Amino acid sequence: MTRPRLGRLEKAAYAFGGTVDIFGHWLYFGLMQPVFVGFLHLSPSLLALTQATARLTDGFTDSYFGWRSDNTRTRWGRRRPYVLLGSLLAGAALPCLFAASRTWSVSTLFWFVLLTACGYAPILSCYNIPYQSLGAELTPDTDERTSVMSWRGVVQTLAGVANAWAWWFAARPWFADTDGVPNLARGAMWAGALAGGVMILAGIGSVLFVGERYYPLARQQERIGFWAMTRQAFQCQPFRILLLVLVLFAVPTSMVGALSWYVLYYHVLAGSPGTAALYGGLAGTAYSILGAACIPFAVWLARRIGKRRALQWALYGGSVALASSFVLYTPAAPILSAVCHGLFGIAASGFFWVLLPSMLADVVDFDELEGGRRREGAFASILSYVLKFGTTITLLITGPLIELTGFDARKAVQDPTTIMGLRILFALVPATAALLAALALRRYPLTRDAMSTIRARLEARRGAV
Repeated sequence: MTRPRLGRLEKAAYAFGGTVDIFGHWLYFGLMQPVFVGFLHLSPSLLALTQATARLTDGFTDSYFGWRSDNTRTRWGRRRPYVLLGSLLAGAALPCLFAASRTWSVSTLFWFVLLTACGYAPILSCYNIPYQSLGAELTPDTDERTSVMSWRGVVQTLAGVANAWAWWFAARPWFADTDGVPNLARGAMWAGALAGGVMILAGIGSVLFVGERYYPLARQQERIGFWAMTRQAFQCQPFRILLLVLVLFAVPTSMVGALSWYVLYYHVLAGSPGTAALYGGLAGTAYSILGAACIPFAVWLARRIGKRRALQWALYGGSVALASSFVLYTPAAPILSAVCHGLFGIAASGFFWVLLPSMLADVVDFDELEGGRRREGAFASILSYVLKFGTTITLLITGPLIELTGFDARKAVQDPTTIMGLRILFALVPATAALLAALALRRYPLTRDAMSTIRARLEARRGAV
């Protein structure tokens, strides 16, 4: 059995496309607390409500574009038209999300954030789900899939370095108002404009240089209804296990991004905006750099002991790294907060977000053998929907939990009991979740030997692709 290798240009072009997700989702998400809570004084509960509503909207639109791209038939393919349109719109719209003024009332600010965040969600879905589905189609070889995702992982983690410094960049005196106060909203707009330009170029590159290997096979398939697609995907047992792992790990750890800002700002640095932005940048850089550095090791380990076992060990390590935040986030040595993020980056960026997409591509092959159809979009969209629905619930809970600790956005210095509550939330919840995710993986059945058998049976039935 041959092992088709993709060219470096195609891998690089696909990997570069991953910046749209990183900037579109995470630059925006990472700047929401500093801009809308720290600078414009929106309450954490109201911000959490806007984030949760946007994520819920995002989940529904992800499902739509997964179904739509699976059923699209054009001379340019079924994924690339959406990739091009989505990248152009997402890049152009990103800076507009921060076009807010500190003269606005709380009500005006709340409605602005809510409407722009929910309006941006379908634009990102138009790009992300077809793009993720495209990644599952690039090669039939299980190990080469991990290689493709490792390329994407490196690019995305390096883009994460830029995200990590977006807060610091937005706080520069160049963006100050006439009264000398740094205008974080204006700075965030400039950061969004720069990132948006990269997103547009990334989408164009994916369209020009990445092919759709399975499209000749897929265009012969009959179109399938939305609810039938969803029902059939949930009947796939390996897919259900991956969903459970995703929910257990990625949903609770979505609290990390929000809570780390509160713990760093109010506990480690006692409400110092400029210094908090600096250490936030260092923490994000450590997360991205160490994650990227460990990706080659993740690929090697997955080939040596299998994707499942490699991911399990990474999740055990991630649980320890998350729990260490209770000790490493300390006013005595603020730089240790960056160490904590770096250790978590190894598990999350170095392993989880490389191996899980590769395992999802294997699930598509298993499903094709069982049902006779290629449904990359269905699986990618449902995975994304479940992730975002779970994240929605988490965000809705996180805001009130923060306020239950006694947090008051108008206070520069929080009470000691508030700080302790924030630290416990930050360490305990995601660490426990990562441990449970590792245990859930024990039932995942698609080993390398199983995938070799599946591929041989598929190629005997419909030929090689």
